[in-house]
Amino acid sequence: MPGARTILIALTVGIAVGAYLQAWVGWPTFLAVAIGAVMIVFILLVASAIGHDDAAADAAWRSAAPDLAGRDPGRSPAGGGSLDEPG
Repeated sequence: MPGARTILIALTVGIAVGAYLQAWVGWPTFLAVAIGAVMIVFILLVASAIGHDDAAADAAWRSAAPDLAGRDPGRSPAGGGSLDEPG
């Protein structure tokens, strides 16, 4: 799922393309809106295809910090109790 920034960019580009085609080129409104919608869908598909890969990011983090890779995420850094428990 693309993030909010990607969706905002896709909407901006799609609306701009539709407005350009309708106002400047003089296309009928339904065609300009259709082309703008196609641009929005295309941008979102491309962004989803080349988006963030969580598995690759996790593997890179584990290779960069091997001393932290085996640590239990629920334990505090000082070796105390759980981060959810006080004290």
